[in-house]
Amino acid sequence: MANMESKQGIMVLGFLIVLLFVSVNGQDCVWDKDTDFPEDPPLIFDSNLELIRPVLENGKRIVSVPSGSSLTLACSGSELINLGMEAVEAKCAGGVMLAIEGTEWEIWSLGCSNHVKETIRRNLGTCGEADQGDRHSIGFEYYGGSIYYELISVCFGPVSETTLRTEHVLHGANIAAKDIETSRPSFKTSTGFFSVSMSTVYSQASQLQLMTDILGDSDLANNIIDPSQQLYFAKGHMSPDADFVTVAEQDATYYFINALPQWQAFNNGNWKYLEYATRDLAESHGSDLRVYSGGWSLLQLDDINGNPVDILLGLSEGKEVVPVPSLTWKVVYEESSSKAAAIVGINNPHITTAPSPLCSDLCSSLTWIDFNLDDLAHGYTYCCAVDDLRQAIPYIPDLGNVGLLTN
Repeated sequence: MANMESKQGIMVLGFLIVLLFVSVNGQDCVWDKDTDFPEDPPLIFDSNLELIRPVLENGKRIVSVPSGSSLTLACSGSELINLGMEAVEAKCAGGVMLAIEGTEWEIWSLGCSNHVKETIRRNLGTCGEADQGDRHSIGFEYYGGSIYYELISVCFGPVSETTLRTEHVLHGANIAAKDIETSRPSFKTSTGFFSVSMSTVYSQASQLQLMTDILGDSDLANNIIDPSQQLYFAKGHMSPDADFVTVAEQDATYYFINALPQWQAFNNGNWKYLEYATRDLAESHGSDLRVYSGGWSLLQLDDINGNPVDILLGLSEGKEVVPVPSLTWKVVYEESSSKAAAIVGINNPHITTAPSPLCSDLCSSLTWIDFNLDDLAHGYTYCCAVDDLRQAIPYIPDLGNVGLLTN
């Protein structure tokens, strides 16, 4: 009898051990982005080659993947410190553990030897009206470049050396859990895009001298360019860093081909508030928004004799390139609902009256547009149906039959 009880006890213990084993190995992988990750984390891709991003849960930034999921960890531009490889295949082993070639690792031990580095892929075809632009892409590559993840698509006009349009996806389910870092990289030129020094033509000293030269009066130039009043041309992100979740994605936005000259009063005014409103919309819907941004028309300012003069930053180096747009626009497209809206901001804080809109203004119908649209000094703004604005600006995307993204 005692022998039988002993055997039964062993069987029960074995059953409990099996249950415990199944329970642990059946767990999802769950990490706290702020406490479990290394200082320079790798990019984590799922089996569909989509980036895995954190979500906000009870005030914590949580990264989770299902048990047994196949993943790729990639240190684009560097390598995983403890493995000496740029990228590896892994599986979720449950809890905080990843299995790599039969060995289990915690995510904190799989840091990169340096910050993840983006790549520009060039000349991927033509784009824009009458194929006037060349398409380039900012993204991440790994496995020696055999796999590439696109972050931002750029339609660039090589003749005028200006960006015609950018395109990116704003992930509404993840944006509340994005990385917050106060330091940011400098804008990068990369080779082959510009015939002038972009850091020079964007400098306030260069802008002031340019205005003095082309407007014909130093006092007038000092009224036009006045940094104390945010009256100078800033590098206006088209696909902004804050629309992206991880530091690697955010830092990848800092290229001159992802920027247009915007008056700082506008860039830090209604254009910024439009970006805020777009992110708030994505977060409230918990959906992906495809966002297109660009500029249109050429800014003109009156010289000392009242004659309109074209404003191109490249003129400071004697070249008619890097035009300042008279307006910048953004199209926000929610593919899941097949709804979209176009928003236009006037890039001229010196205007004294509102210009005629290029479309029927629908801002009163867009409840998520909640800033002062009539503020001339910080970017007079109006809203359009996408197809309506496309009749005036050919670089607006053709989204087909879509509804109006009202709320």
